Amino acid sequence: MNNNTGIKYTSVLPDEYITELRELAAKKIIPSVSYGIKVAVGKYLEQEKKERYKKYMQEASQDKAFLERTLNAQKDFSFADCEGIGEW
Repeated sequence: MNNNTGIKYTSVLPDEYITELRELAAKKIIPSVSYGIKVAVGKYLEQEKKERYKKYMQEASQDKAFLERTLNAQKDFSFADCEGIGEW
């Protein structure tokens, strides 16, 4: 979120949201209303991404081929952590 470039986009928000964001900005709790909106949208998108991943993994856990590939890969690399101990 350090990137200052962005796209201007018009959206309609409830009056009370904007009022609260303006109050937070006036009290210097957040730098601006725009910043508050950007942070809120970012957190929402992060939460949604986690929920989609969770759903995807729940579906994958029912896929026999996926489970077999996962367990085989785990078995194939089970000794990888032991390699490299000592001198090369």
